[in-house]
Amino acid sequence: MYDLILVRYGEMTLKKKNYQNFLKQININIKNKLEKFPNLTFKNTNFRFYIYLNGEDYRNVIKELDTVVGLSSYSLCLEVKPDYDEIARAGIALINYEKEQINLSFKVETNRSDKNFPATSIEISQAVAKRILPKVPGLTVDVHHPDMTLSVDLRPEGTFVFVKTEPGLGGLPSGMSGRGLLMLSGGIDSPVAGYLCLRKGIELTALHFASPPYTSDMALQKVIDILAELSKYTLKGEIALLVCPFTKIQTAIHQKSDPAYTVTLMRRQMYKIADMLARNENYSALVNGESVGQVASQTLESLAVINEVTNLPVLRPLATYDKAEIMKIARKINTYEISIRPYEDCCTVFLPEHPIIKPRLQKVLAQEAKCELDGLLSEALEGMERISVSYKNKISLFEKKDNFQI
Repeated sequence: MYDLILVRYGEMTLKKKNYQNFLKQININIKNKLEKFPNLTFKNTNFRFYIYLNGEDYRNVIKELDTVVGLSSYSLCLEVKPDYDEIARAGIALINYEKEQINLSFKVETNRSDKNFPATSIEISQAVAKRILPKVPGLTVDVHHPDMTLSVDLRPEGTFVFVKTEPGLGGLPSGMSGRGLLMLSGGIDSPVAGYLCLRKGIELTALHFASPPYTSDMALQKVIDILAELSKYTLKGEIALLVCPFTKIQTAIHQKSDPAYTVTLMRRQMYKIADMLARNENYSALVNGESVGQVASQTLESLAVINEVTNLPVLRPLATYDKAEIMKIARKINTYEISIRPYEDCCTVFLPEHPIIKPRLQKVLAQEAKCELDGLLSEALEGMERISVSYKNKISLFEKKDNFQI
């Protein structure tokens, strides 16, 4: 039925002087994502990208398009000559193909970018509707609340007819906004924060803190599987994972500090390690899944004290999100079911019964000094393990998938 997919660009259209750079990158990204389909051909203008199917199954192509950030929307189309009868014939075919009921209301909506066509948008819509109406049984016109809208896009590069417009991911093209270091716990929140940053064109590397034997390989497998899902939204289909050994640091904090300060001190050390790593490897920002007030370490007072260890930008895309909103996105990106596997990360190790929620910096520094952590931080950095995670080649730490049964 369909000849092609018409793709519209997202918020990159607002970038003015940088627009051509964004345009070039998004076009490269689309082609890279679709390279598995050898029959596809492409055409692009400053405002549209056209994917000619040439026999490829549009459903498989759309599945890949749904992972390309920077796209505003797309439509399955028929391309026709700029002629009323040709447009009407395509419209009749599409309405009959897509309609799910006999009695159906519709309207025609025209976008006339090609000003050489000798009529106004309203006149074109009326002329096309008059040709379609007698040819489709049960069809009526409703210009205010139609069951179906037939869209006619008259452009200098061609005339396109479609009945559906699907939303894209929006945002900016992958890789256009610099590099960020995602602090990934394996819970529900941090993967969502990573996804939201990927949508803004930030290239991510993930940092995970592991505390064996208190945390298991099952917890690490959770993180790997989460990253495999997030890697779908990257330019190359992969994300680097850095696994930092954190046991000695947590043990020292547990043994030498006031238990009420355990969480605050632990978070500060995580940020110190992330800061050192970011500076060593030229990441421009840290990314975290913290949401204001959700737990003791996420009060404004706690965030201020924890944030004191770095002057790098810390991106917290979920800062004002409710848990229900976060869970909704997690389900959308297929990380929720992975995150709720019952294998806990290091954030749950040595948790105090009554953590301090409004820490003062001087008292925190005094507690931190007792723990003598500088050498342990350097040791943790040196013991970092790097894993490349891809949704195309998923990694299992175990031979049997049955190990994941809850």
